Amino acid sequence: MVTFLSIGILISVLGICITFIHKRSGMVGEILFASTVVGWTFHHYSFPDVFIALSIASSSYFAMYVFTDGRKKTREIKDELFSLQVKEIELHRENKRVIIDVLITGFIFLGAIMFLLYGPEEGSVMKFLIMIGFATMIPELIKRIVSFLTVRAFYGEENEYLYVVTPFESRKYPLADIEHLSIESSVDLLKLHPLLTLFSSNTDFTTSFRHVLSLRFPGETSYLTVKDSSKWYDLFQSKRETNETLLEQHVSVLPFYHKSNLKRLLGKLYFACTVKGISAYTSLILVLMFLNTPVWMMIVIGLLFWTFNLYVSDRVLKVAMDAKEVADQRVLQVADRIFTKAGIPNVNVYETDSTQYNGLATGMNIGRSMVTLTSATLKLPIESIEAILAHEAVHVKKRDVLFGQLLKIPYLLLIIGVVVLLQQYVSNIAENMMPIFFLLWLMMLLFPIQQSFYLQWMELRADYLGAAMLEGGPTQMAEGLAELASRQDEAAKKVIEYGGVEGKKESPRSSLERSNWFLRFLEFQLMPHPPTYWRIQILRDPTYVWGRRLIHKWLVDRTTESFFWR
Repeated sequence: MVTFLSIGILISVLGICITFIHKRSGMVGEILFASTVVGWTFHHYSFPDVFIALSIASSSYFAMYVFTDGRKKTREIKDELFSLQVKEIELHRENKRVIIDVLITGFIFLGAIMFLLYGPEEGSVMKFLIMIGFATMIPELIKRIVSFLTVRAFYGEENEYLYVVTPFESRKYPLADIEHLSIESSVDLLKLHPLLTLFSSNTDFTTSFRHVLSLRFPGETSYLTVKDSSKWYDLFQSKRETNETLLEQHVSVLPFYHKSNLKRLLGKLYFACTVKGISAYTSLILVLMFLNTPVWMMIVIGLLFWTFNLYVSDRVLKVAMDAKEVADQRVLQVADRIFTKAGIPNVNVYETDSTQYNGLATGMNIGRSMVTLTSATLKLPIESIEAILAHEAVHVKKRDVLFGQLLKIPYLLLIIGVVVLLQQYVSNIAENMMPIFFLLWLMMLLFPIQQSFYLQWMELRADYLGAAMLEGGPTQMAEGLAELASRQDEAAKKVIEYGGVEGKKESPRSSLERSNWFLRFLEFQLMPHPPTYWRIQILRDPTYVWGRRLIHKWLVDRTTESFFWR
């Protein structure tokens, strides 16, 4: 498995190297190398090893794109810096900063690594999932290390821009766009490490544990450990377009190992090991194997552990998001009114600090549920916030979080059943390798379609039952969705401006507009939400209410919008 993880990386590296010499030749080289690997794999490996090996190789290949996306932006910024009068912003750089990042990542994946080394060969499916996770994690970790070693920051005196330059993730920020600015006493690792967070829109350029300059822009927040932080704070503050007074200019941050942070640290590590990874499950399996536990009992204990994680999911996600109860009395009054109408008066509303516009309901049942909105979402008009709360209240009332997990089980059992039947009743698998390979690929591709089907049904129900709790009815729900989508589009456009190549920055398609056929297919068949333009269009049609006719309309449009050119 490690071999094919490396092969995927090598194919990508080969393409990058050849591209430096001749652009089109790089693509041709990748195709030829990949074709050779596929043919060699089919010739030397048997079922299901071929399927596993090629999946790992393709995953590691596509994960390497984290190194190619930002290179053009870096070259563009370097060329621009040569033609401008700029001042370099000195950064503190301490090796222990990146070492801690690597150690935290290693600890989170420790259980998975131990399973790869000592797990049984019968656990090939679990090892396959681990290698897929490594294919994503390793390139991101390498990118972080390279960023630490190479990051430089510059202030453009002529155009009043902040430039942050690394080989793979450069940024060009107009200082007039700064929404919030503060100096943090140290790096908040529990907020910045990507495996320890949810709804994160943070870009971590920190290189030490000294004072951190936090700069919030539309769509993302950047963190830099600059020398003479007060000087740069005052300068950047004077360039902000808004004259709004900043309430928190200096923020005290405790070390991640401080006793006051212990509960937060343990909660985030648990989240990383159970939600963002599978180390908790692989560690449990290894312990049970060491104790010679019967297979049937291992399955029962595994299911009980999964159920426990679902039961405590609200508390785990609360810690992961650093969520705190909303203090805005207007929002609390609206939430109390909506939740009372929904019959869930004991559910609380929480806020998580993020520039993303979003909200979610969490919890296995009504008594253990909560609704969380991002800090950006709380800036929307109160009517839009009320619509979002009504939508999320329906998810809580109908226990959609619980049923969304349970509905995955039949499909996973089907996959396991097909594999077992193939191994037992197909006598010569080698002769049927090709059809079996494509059968399993097809089943894996059908999983997101099946999941999208029931999740979109839940979203449609939440729109209409939530609208029934609003004074403005479906019209208010439609306007709330439109406002949310517009703000999301604006933030996405800004992020593209900051990190995209000049002259090639394509504005993202508006969520309120009907997209082309291919994107409609992806949105209707693979996404958890129906397309926003369609949801708003249906909500604004007074002839539709929640019931069979609306569901029939959704099923018909899900087909016609996905498969017909019009």
